[in-house]
Amino acid sequence: MKILAFETTDTVASVALYLDGAVFESVIDTNRRHAESVLPAAESLLAAHGLCTADMDAFAADAGPGSFTGVRIGVCMANALGAAHNKPVIAVDALETLANPYANETVCALIDARNGNGYGALYRKGETLVAPCACVIADFTANLPRPCRMVGTGTNDRKMPSAADVAKLAARREGEREIAPMYLKLSQAERMWNA
Repeated sequence: MKILAFETTDTVASVALYLDGAVFESVIDTNRRHAESVLPAAESLLAAHGLCTADMDAFAADAGPGSFTGVRIGVCMANALGAAHNKPVIAVDALETLANPYANETVCALIDARNGNGYGALYRKGETLVAPCACVIADFTANLPRPCRMVGTGTNDRKMPSAADVAKLAARREGEREIAPMYLKLSQAERMWNA
């Protein structure tokens, strides 16, 4: 199976190529915006393996939560490529992506959303104990089970989601014709509009 995966939900974007169990990732360390840098990075990664987007069996993206604009970029790229090549698209959420490397532990995944707010989820050995939600980080972490590994930008770990983990999770799932962003709260513009 060949999957091209996008991670655009945080400040550092990445793309990954899943090739029959092997994963190759390119982290995009540039001042250019994700919308300008992600597709060229994906094309370079594919070209390094003698492939193009038409060779993919599916496309995947981190559907959030995270930066509203960043989430839209990855989801739109995966959807557009899926539609262009009539291939399935697979959504993976950012919190599960963070927890994936520690699947045999109890893991609290937290993404910083500023001012003490965040997005959190709790997993134990692959089971979701607390589904992804918007939260106040201090409240969310107050009653966690012990021991519990803490990962993500809302913790001291500061780990960001990676396209490699998006690809690994996507390889275990069925695709859809189209995926949607996972927004767990209103954007700042929507909050200001409703005020």
